[in-house]
Amino acid sequence: MSKLGIVEDLEKLKALKDSGAITETEFEIEKSKVLNGGLGSSGNNTDKKATLAMIGFILGLVSIIAWFIPLIGFPVTVCGIIFSSLGIKSQTNKGKAIARTNIINHIFSYNLYQ
Repeated sequence: MSKLGIVEDLEKLKALKDSGAITETEFEIEKSKVLNGGLGSSGNNTDKKATLAMIGFILGLVSIIAWFIPLIGFPVTVCGIIFSSLGIKSQTNKGKAIARTNIINHIFSYNLYQ
């Protein structure tokens, strides 16, 4: 979020507080959200790349079972490798570790059923 966007959000919050629409406590909570990274209205500040890594992890678990039907196992494995590869760019160490483990898991499950 740009500095101008942060200033505008803070001005809107101040106007809401001054009009009585929100309490002082609500103002402080929302202000800290804006100042700590601009969480926006959803309050969700997850690492999207780590989410992709987690999707790859789930697909990795599914691919182990899905290879019993090869027409399903191959696409699930390919999608899992793609999501895990995107997850390697995660900003968190946990996301990177999950992504690397997933890629190994997908390669293993692919080779296991060949």
